[in-house]
Amino acid sequence: MNLFRKQQTQEVGLMCKICKMEFSNSERTMRHMVKAHSKPQKTKK
Repeated sequence: MNLFRKQQTQEVGLMCKICKMEFSNSERTMRHMVKAHSKPQKTKK
């Protein structure tokens, strides 16, 4: 019945939705999203 499982059907295209960079495959796009957009950006003083 899988009531408490997360669904892994998240579609990842070849283009980053945040910065509009384009990649050759969806696995590379997912790695980019985690590395570049998971942490808050540092602000310069």
